[in-house]
Amino acid sequence: MTEDPVIDITRVSDKGQVVIPKEIREKLGFKEGTRLIVVATEDAVILQRIEAVAGKIRVRELMERVRSITSKLRFG
Repeated sequence: MTEDPVIDITRVSDKGQVVIPKEIREKLGFKEGTRLIVVATEDAVILQRIEAVAGKIRVRELMERVRSITSKLRFG
């Protein structure tokens, strides 16, 4: 069974920075200095720990996962 996603709201600062909400950082174990890969689709941005994708998944496969997740969130 898949765990329900944690959903929260944040905003982009005038410097282009985005704060990842504390609950999400704690759940994912993101600490200061954690390196993330940033993937943009037509209407979503996905952040994933670099170590989680290095040597395991190709960018195209990651994009397909992003589209699938986005579709599920949009249409329930």
